Amino acid sequence: MVTGTRATPEAAGDAKIVGVTDHPATLLREWVREHAPVTFATLTAQPDDRGVFLLSGLRDLFPPMWEAMTPESSARQRVWLAELCERSPHPEDPDGPAGTPSADFRRTFLPIASNGSGDVLYVDERPGPESGCVCQWWHDDYMWAKLWPSVDAMLTDVLQAVRTGGVVLGKYRAQVRDGVVGWVFLD
Repeated sequence: MVTGTRATPEAAGDAKIVGVTDHPATLLREWVREHAPVTFATLTAQPDDRGVFLLSGLRDLFPPMWEAMTPESSARQRVWLAELCERSPHPEDPDGPAGTPSADFRRTFLPIASNGSGDVLYVDERPGPESGCVCQWWHDDYMWAKLWPSVDAMLTDVLQAVRTGGVVLGKYRAQVRDGVVGWVFLD
């Protein structure tokens, strides 16, 4: 089970990542260390011996509303949501390749963040050219949206936003004040 993001060229797709020090999670962590020390003090993300960062260690860097999940909570949420959807499936919703819409939560979806209300950001592990993309799933409306082509792309987007005061997901502007990374919702 993927619990984070791997700092290897194979996991990065077309990105030119040569090691842990050039990985988006490392770059993000190091930028925050220098420019947002209060937020840095809350981070627990360190690569393990395989170069895998647990996303839960970057929890304060996710846009508002989303909190990164631990591997254990991800596994529980995956089973719970998949079983819930299997009990009352949408027959008009066939399982397609990665990156295609799905009203039902599939066992091949790996939750990485939650809003605490049953809605999740997940990595789509279905086969296909977009396998590994990051999507959101809203349980009440069975809404779906593909947000990033990979976890690395998501972290790179967040890194760019915190470096420049840029926008993530078209509606959250990053800001750093008094050593804290924050997010402002754009109306």
